[in-house]
Amino acid sequence: MSLGTLPMCAMIQIVKPTSRAKTAISASGAQDTVELPAVAVKTKVWLEHNGQFVVGDGGLRLLLGILEHGSLLGAARQIRWSYRHAWEYLRRAEAALGMPLTRPRPGKGSSRGSALTEAGRLVIERLAAIRNRIDDAVGPLGPTAAEVAARGKRRKGTPRGAAGRPDSPRASRYRDGDWRRAR
Repeated sequence: MSLGTLPMCAMIQIVKPTSRAKTAISASGAQDTVELPAVAVKTKVWLEHNGQFVVGDGGLRLLLGILEHGSLLGAARQIRWSYRHAWEYLRRAEAALGMPLTRPRPGKGSSRGSALTEAGRLVIERLAAIRNRIDDAVGPLGPTAAEVAARGKRRKGTPRGAAGRPDSPRASRYRDGDWRRAR
């Protein structure tokens, strides 16, 4: 059986812990102890349904923002995601679950917005409980607010319609990109 076919827990058992630091021979012949530099352990938590990604740490913050602000726009601004990214994230999560996580709140002015459905509240409860158990066991090691915010931003030089695609298949209808000019 090769290492590639072993489950991760079996591979971990193969590695034997050392009682002292490994030593290396320097150019002078003296032995130096080798130490790891300071490293940070990070964890990611997400929910899946039938093998499809539903919501992760960023989605948890998005849903909590909707609960706090009462709108998708306010939640997206809070976690520094574009509105478009937040909206598409929610639509993908709802499609994966097969049920809505938010519902529109009709009205005018500040009474308008979004509210969480019961399914949205259950997703928050489930993911927050798991995240809290992991943080209690190993410390708060999830993504920082800046790491979550970086996921919802377009990269510089990427056209608006081609956020995930390097080469957009649809070229501009206009020769120089100016739509106001007649052909």
